[in-house]
Amino acid sequence: MRPIRSTPGLPLLGLPPRSRLGIHARVVGTLLLVLAITFAAATQLALHSTRNSATASLGEEAAAQTVVLSELAIAGHAQGDYRGLEAHVRAMVRERHLAHVSYAAADGYTLQQRATAASAERPEWFARLAGLSRPPVPHTVTANGVRYGTLIVQPSAHAYEDLLWQLGERLTLLLGGALAILVLLLHRLLKKDLGGLRQLRAAARRIESGDYAARIDLPPGSPPELGETAHAFNHMGAAVADLLGSLGEQQKALDSAACVTVCDLDGTITHVNDQFCILSGYTHDELIGQPYRIVDSAHHDAAFYDELWQTVAAGRIWRGELCNRGRDGRLFWTATTIVPLRDATGVPHKYLTIRFDITQRKTDEAAIREEKARWQITLQSINDAVIVTNLRNQVVYLNPSAEALLGIAHEDAVAVPLKNLARIEGAGEDGQACFLSSTPPTQGRTGSARLHTASGNALDISYSCAPLTGEGGNGAVYVLRDETERKKLLDDLREMAFHDTLTELPNRRAVEGRLARALRTANDEARQHAFCYIDLDHFKLVNDTCGHAIGDALLADIAQTMRAALPAQAYLGRLGGDEFGLILFDTPPDESVRICRQLVQRIRDFRFEHKGRRFTLGACAGVAPITPAATTAGELMVQADMACYRAKSEGSGRVLLYEADEVGFRRLEAEMGWAADFAQALEANQFLPYRQLIQPARPGAQPHYEVLIRWQRNGTVEGPAKLLPALERYGQAPTLDRWMLEAVIAHLAAHPDDEAVYFINLSGKTVADETFLGTVCHLLDHYGVAGERLGFEVTETAAVVNLTDAQRLIEGLRQRGCRFALDDFGRDASSFFYLKHLPADFLKIDGAFVRGMLDDNRDQAIVRSIAKLASDFGMHSIAEQVENAAMADLLMDMGVDYLQGYHVHRPEAFPHWEPVRVSAGSRPGDGPRPPLLTRVK
Repeated sequence: MRPIRSTPGLPLLGLPPRSRLGIHARVVGTLLLVLAITFAAATQLALHSTRNSATASLGEEAAAQTVVLSELAIAGHAQGDYRGLEAHVRAMVRERHLAHVSYAAADGYTLQQRATAASAERPEWFARLAGLSRPPVPHTVTANGVRYGTLIVQPSAHAYEDLLWQLGERLTLLLGGALAILVLLLHRLLKKDLGGLRQLRAAARRIESGDYAARIDLPPGSPPELGETAHAFNHMGAAVADLLGSLGEQQKALDSAACVTVCDLDGTITHVNDQFCILSGYTHDELIGQPYRIVDSAHHDAAFYDELWQTVAAGRIWRGELCNRGRDGRLFWTATTIVPLRDATGVPHKYLTIRFDITQRKTDEAAIREEKARWQITLQSINDAVIVTNLRNQVVYLNPSAEALLGIAHEDAVAVPLKNLARIEGAGEDGQACFLSSTPPTQGRTGSARLHTASGNALDISYSCAPLTGEGGNGAVYVLRDETERKKLLDDLREMAFHDTLTELPNRRAVEGRLARALRTANDEARQHAFCYIDLDHFKLVNDTCGHAIGDALLADIAQTMRAALPAQAYLGRLGGDEFGLILFDTPPDESVRICRQLVQRIRDFRFEHKGRRFTLGACAGVAPITPAATTAGELMVQADMACYRAKSEGSGRVLLYEADEVGFRRLEAEMGWAADFAQALEANQFLPYRQLIQPARPGAQPHYEVLIRWQRNGTVEGPAKLLPALERYGQAPTLDRWMLEAVIAHLAAHPDDEAVYFINLSGKTVADETFLGTVCHLLDHYGVAGERLGFEVTETAAVVNLTDAQRLIEGLRQRGCRFALDDFGRDASSFFYLKHLPADFLKIDGAFVRGMLDDNRDQAIVRSIAKLASDFGMHSIAEQVENAAMADLLMDMGVDYLQGYHVHRPEAFPHWEPVRVSAGSRPGDGPRPPLLTRVK
């Protein structure tokens, strides 16, 4: 808050208005007034005396002139000649002794003479002021009793008026000179003596403008009164400077910590400090002259403000908390004190407001209230029993779960020692000290115990206790959890974790654990064990025919049958579904194979009947020796699984021993490796699309290409001979088919001038996939490629196995303009039957027939008949594996439509091929896309 200063040009508060005349002017003015009055009085007195003397002289002169003129008139009358009278009158008038002469003789003679106007040395007003003129007086001229006439003589006052004027001028000059000398002397005296007063005024104005260091320094010889006044003023200035300096420091401290505002009685803001501007977001100019409503938040009601204004209007200080709104709409809270400022009469004339920002405190209080509410709600809602005790370990709070657990209400438990509410067993020394002590624990403890409540219940609990610290003293929080049900469930889960509930055999987890221990004993003790992988045959038929409930019952019976047929050193468990794991301890490989064959035979001899149907199951088994050479339990299970897989592929009821060096197992492991590396190779774009020309046998026909796959692996390009069987075996062929589909469509979109039809090979699982048709349509639409540029090849075997799916796929693709070829035609005996139900566009003659037709007439006849059959069905025939020109010529003579083979064209990579990555979720109309490929999921 800035100090209140008087405005220049306006009277200070409490002081009378200043006079326009200073002491100097007053003294000089008074002296001039006195001298003027004195001069006027002296002049009037001198003029009066001189006028009286002149008036008397004029009267005497008028009388003398009248006597002379009377004698001349009498003489002129006697002589009858008035010329002497006239001459004398003219001379008197000319010399300005007479102003007017008039004579009327008895004999009728008249004489009139008046002085002419002449310039005078004095102004006309002076003559009127002097008043020396005398009125003419008639005089009867008589001699010896004879009347001669009437004479009127008026003397002239000009000479006396000039004399008075000259006298007045000299007197005025004399008095003026004396007055000027007196004023000059007085002026110099006052200027010297009153100089201290000017310094006093200047110092006072400097202090008024804020220069509190202003002081008065009087020159030597100044009047003692001024010296004393200057000394007192200097002391006052020093005291005011000290006081204002102290007030300034206090003001800075207040301004740095508080918001200060001043308003008038109507609530209009007249002053704000910087702190309030920062808090409210308004500038000084935006706040000055505005009512306090500019920061009103509408948080408080009208009654709140009525009480506030009534308090301050009565002259009392108001204290409270106000919620205001800043310029940016943000609410802020202040601890506010409003102080009425009174005038000299004791009536409030404005209000001083001091605010302290408490927004953070209010926010913290709200957060604490919310946290407390959440804490209380949490304690009320959690299932754990929460007990809070005081410094003497007496209960101060129980949540509802604690009331239910202990069987006592909160009101009854308050102030009761915790040890009196329940009895604890099996908690150990720490638990006993935690619950039975008369003081709360000094450190946190956790554990489990048996709780005996007052109602006689015995519960298994887990507990934790933690000390409370704070200014109010120590206490503790106890959290009890009823673990009775959980302990029972854990016991059940422990049993379930290692046992199969259906067959009551150990489950896969238990088998893996026991297998790991067997491996350790084999390594540490050089013992020889075996692990057997047993897979049931035809079990799916039972589930599909009789239902899963019957299948589960069958599994339980089979498990008991197998357990009864095993020796004592055997450990049998269910691995999942219809698969079982068997560990034969201390058993050599040959003996393990013998035991497994007996077990498989027992399964084959088992008969199961349901609703008049009898089911016979079979099984295959793979045996993996557990020797010190084995590495992990997982590896042993994989080896046994591979042996079982090979046994199953050779027919039901087979048992096969895993041999690492055997060719079949090495090939199977290689295929598993290829299948495992497939996903990574696909992500790394290691696959390359190749094409081989399918040349028309007749000129002018549209060329075709068959799309092939190559694997760029370890610096070499490998063919699909090893990869495709592995992908087919492990169900990954559809992924490669989709990758190839998008690669071809992307290539066709990038090369619209390529008019050939590209044929893609499809696996049997892709043919059976109901979503594949939608994927083809989506990609064609997305890349803007016509379906006529795309064809598909399906082997006869895959089409026959999935006849219905093949028919649906062919019809859907042909609706989009795609072509369809039936590959390896003629290999199956039923080819002609299924040809009727597969509306293909092309028949590809199996290469085995083409290769042998030059040397074998039967192969030649088969090729000719297939070409004829394709023509009769409205299809085109394609001959594969055309190796030389003789084959080509013979095939064209037979009427084959297209030739394919190394003689025609060797496979080549796609021209200008670039891997492309596209989003599987992309849709048509997304705009241009960079040439990158990602497999479509």
